[in-house]
Order: sequence, then C-alpha cells, then structure tokens
Amino acid sequence: MESLGATSRSVLYPTPGVTELSAAASGPGRAHFFQDNREFAVIGTTFYEISQFGVLTSRGTVAIGSNPATISSNGDGGGQLFITSGDNGYSYDLTTNTLSQVAALNGKATMGDHLDGYFLALDAATSKLYISALLDGTSWTTGTDFAQRSIAPDPWVSMKVNARYIWLLGEQTLEVWYNTGATFPFAPHPSGLVPYGIAAPFSAVTLNGVLTWLGADRGGDAYVLRAAGFTPEVVSDYPLQRILNGYSKIDDAVADAYSDEGQTFYLLTFPNENVTWSLSVQSGKWSERATWISEENKYTAWRPRWHAMAFGEHRMLDSETGSVYRMTNSLTSDVGGRVIRRMRRAPTLSAENARVFYSAFEVDLEPGLGTATGQGSDPQVMLRISNDGGKTWGAELLRSAGKMGEYTKRVIWHRLGAGRRRVFEVSVSDPIPWRLTAAYLTFGQSPNGRPSPRQAQSGA
Repeated sequence: MESLGATSRSVLYPTPGVTELSAAASGPGRAHFFQDNREFAVIGTTFYEISQFGVLTSRGTVAIGSNPATISSNGDGGGQLFITSGDNGYSYDLTTNTLSQVAALNGKATMGDHLDGYFLALDAATSKLYISALLDGTSWTTGTDFAQRSIAPDPWVSMKVNARYIWLLGEQTLEVWYNTGATFPFAPHPSGLVPYGIAAPFSAVTLNGVLTWLGADRGGDAYVLRAAGFTPEVVSDYPLQRILNGYSKIDDAVADAYSDEGQTFYLLTFPNENVTWSLSVQSGKWSERATWISEENKYTAWRPRWHAMAFGEHRMLDSETGSVYRMTNSLTSDVGGRVIRRMRRAPTLSAENARVFYSAFEVDLEPGLGTATGQGSDPQVMLRISNDGGKTWGAELLRSAGKMGEYTKRVIWHRLGAGRRRVFEVSVSDPIPWRLTAAYLTFGQSPNGRPSPRQAQSGA
C-alpha cells in the first residue's frame, strides 16, 4: 500500500485460482514450456503440444523417472527443443514436429538447458556436463564434448542457465561457467568458487535475471538463496530456516516462479512434507500456498505446478493429474473445483503471562463484495481462538463480510473472554475478491478484577 494515507502498510489480496482447459489421459505434469506462440508440456510419459484453447496433441513418448522433466530451446537458429526425462535426452524438430531420442545421452541426462546455441545436459550421477553440436540437438559427442568437475570435491547435482552464464551447483559449493570461445566453449568464470551449494537439485529457477534456489552450506544448514550477480544472498528468514531444517527430507523439493500484478513469487514444494512455501520477492514475506482438502479438513501442497506464460495467460499443470489449467486472481476455485480456504493466523499475544481480557476483535476489510446469488451472497469470516499458544482451538465464530452493496459493514466480535497466551485465526472461503487490510483489538489487563480497556491495531 504505497499511498501515504493508506489504512495499513500492506493488504492481503487473494492468491490465484485455476480453471481446467484440458486433461491428458494419465500422469502428472512434469515440465512446461512456451516460445514463439507454441506451448509444450511433459505429462506423464507423453510430450504434448497444447493449443491456445487447451487442445492436447501428442508429439511422442518419453521415459519417466523420479525427477521432473526439463524443456529448453535453441531458438530460431536451431529450430529445436531439447527434452530431458527419465535420465534420457530427446530432440524435437519444431518444423517437422518429430521427437527423436538422443542415443548418446541414454542414462546421462538428469536435466537440460541451453546457452549460445549449445544444448546442455548434466549427468548428476557422474558430475559431467555434456554439450551438443552448435545449433544441433541431435548431435552429441559424449566421449569428448564434456566437462568434469575438478575445482571442488562435491559433485555437480544441478545446473541452471542464468543470463549468459551456466550455474553448476554441488551440494556444498557452486561455480559459474561462461563461453570463452575455445574449442570446448565453456570454462569456469574467474570469479571463483562460491561457498554455497544446493540442497534440492530441482529447486533452482530463474526469473527476471535472478537465480533462486534451496541452498546448503558445508555445515548442512538449508536456506533459500537468490543471486542476481555472482554473490548469493539469503532470502529465507530464521523461522522458515528452522522449519526447513526440521524436515525429514528436503532434497526432493521442486520450485516454480511467476510474476503477476506487480508481484514475483517463488514457490517451493516439498513432496515428502506435502507443503508449499511461497516467497513474495518484492515484500520479502513468506507464506504457505496450499490446496484445501475439505473432506479431510486439511491443507496439502499446492497442486498447480510448472508455470508457463502462454498465449497471454498464466498456464499451470497439475502435480497429480494430467490437467492443464488457466490461472488468474479472478478465479475463485482450486484444482478440481475445490474451495480455496484462506487463513491468516496471528502471533501469540502475551503480556508477561498475565491474564488479558479481550473486549473486541475487528477485521478491517473491503465489505459489500458478496455475489448476487449462491455461495458468497452473504460471505462469512470465520474466527477461531486458542488460549494455549495455538495447541488447541475453540469453535468457529462467524461474522458476515457484507452482502452485495453493504459497504459500511463492520466485521467485529465482542466479549471474547480472557487468556494468557492467545492466538487469533481468521479464515475465509467464499468465492469473492477478498481484501484484508488490518485487525483491531480492544483489550486490557485486570489485576483487581476490572478490565482496563486498550486498543491495538495490526496490519495485514
């Protein structure tokens, strides 16, 4: 909120919903790519082209493994795509629409990318970087056209091209390579070895010239790093780092990124933990992005995955099914038409463990946004209260956010009792364009049995 007279410094707007454009027969989404008005995806074991209207056309089959697939292009000069899937490499001719397997890369292509007319394939099992012939993704001389890591002992496990550089990441250190113009064109940059590695090989993404990944150091700690130049900076805060380092498995994390309405988001999903963390780059704030499973009364990792900006739309695949989605903030449902349940939980309120009496709690939002009919015609805000720091919760207390046109509606709860370690939690699920700006409390301590009212405001 950049206006000097704004209600608060920030406002909570809705995360996007999705609507299905089409669905493949089976298999989860594994890679997504758009260039020159053509959209492609790897879904299960099939390489698809997707039309503007979501029609799927099979362009061939690929191997499948435990890793995601990758898709890269050598541009107008080559007219080809390079696909890695199941540790194999494939070349796709954009003129003839034919997919062919690259025999030289069988079992040697963990992930792929492109730089300066050369396709790149990293074999994480042997820590080797292979390059194709110039502008020809069908020609690979793997016996000679490769580089082996030698600067540091930890093997390369991940690779990402950012601008004109190849970032080759080990588990503890990384190095940046560039095109020297020699017979084998790529060599380490003089900037030297960077003392950060990568904890999850498929957590690295580039967006707007910045590389972001789940990093690690020699001490074994994990944190999220970003690098616009050669010097990474930590962008995860201490609470998140404590959570990450408490997970039983983090090397399976996969990342995605997109920009929308002036915000850039880095999404990091941990399949084993079934959770997705989201970084708003501009604000530096972290939150959870989740799919609500109403029949089980729980959140899971956010299912839309593998973003591509295609035909002027945000397009996503599904991490569990073969669906292709259009994504926008104007949509109000999740995958499979599921309700999006949005939740904001405040920190614990405590005054040196004294008993605090709460006279009123008010949510400041934009009221009167109800739908004309059906669900959302009288949108509800759900409040839960915990008096033991979030361990156990009371029943939901509902208040209307205002029917259509009720622009002066206040969302307020009175006579909320007392507690020593209180947590307030607000949830909404009606399909309206929610805007939450702040919350207000009237409270007081009572050393003599009579509350002494005070007021406090919290921004979004």
